[in-house]
Amino acid sequence: MHGREGQRLRMYLIEDHANQVRRLEKVLKSLQPYPENLTVEVKLADSRRYIPDLVERLGSFGPAFFLIDPYGHPLSVPVINGILSHGRTEILINLMWFRINMDLPNPNAEARLDELFGDKDWRTQAFMAMHGFEREQAFINYFRSRLLCKFVLPFRLRYDPEDVQSGSRTKYYLLHASNHAKAVLLMKEVMWPLGDEEGTFDYSGKEQGVLISRTPSVDELRRILEREFKGREFSFDELREETWRLPFIGKHYREAIKGLEGKGASIHRISSKRTGISGKDRILFE
Repeated sequence: MHGREGQRLRMYLIEDHANQVRRLEKVLKSLQPYPENLTVEVKLADSRRYIPDLVERLGSFGPAFFLIDPYGHPLSVPVINGILSHGRTEILINLMWFRINMDLPNPNAEARLDELFGDKDWRTQAFMAMHGFEREQAFINYFRSRLLCKFVLPFRLRYDPEDVQSGSRTKYYLLHASNHAKAVLLMKEVMWPLGDEEGTFDYSGKEQGVLISRTPSVDELRRILEREFKGREFSFDELREETWRLPFIGKHYREAIKGLEGKGASIHRISSKRTGISGKDRILFE
């Protein structure tokens, strides 16, 4: 790990099963010695108690990234919101939909879901009477609504082709939660290349009036920009922030906007030269 002089990274890896801790420590030995500016702490602990205590002990901390499985390793939504209330924090939430979907109608699992949300309000939500993908979408939207942050970006992961279950069904979601536009845009850049031809990784949902249930095309983005932003002007960065929900990354915006240049959009280049598009460059959709 290399970075600016004086920068340090501390990693806390918390597991509540001793066998898993031993396996993790064994794997980590192959990566040692760590760089001088990296510290790794592996803890055998109950996440219910350890995480809130850790956040409280850290007090006011700098940029932090949390990886959380709130259902497999119980950590309530109120605790997650407490983490998000700190300045520069991001959380990638592994939400095991296949397990939750099985538990929703099960009276014996009610206490576990009560613990996840920190209350019983979920029991009276409309998704309880729904089925299939309708229930899935309604539940994810409800979970997203309970997170107190500006940006929640869902990534849907289906079963792998070799799994026993159907490859078209959802296995789990990764929800990226943050309060800064740069964080959500960077996460899209990171996650986009992880898709594959089998559809194991999926961007889906209704955004800007367009149903996207497959890998979207640049032509679709071009049509959205023409329809939704006619007569409006943005910098390149502002446009991407305005449309952060759309499943496109920087290169798609550049291609779409270049396709409109002189034919529905004009570009005043400030950050770029010649044919580039970036940063503060102004785009007017005519």
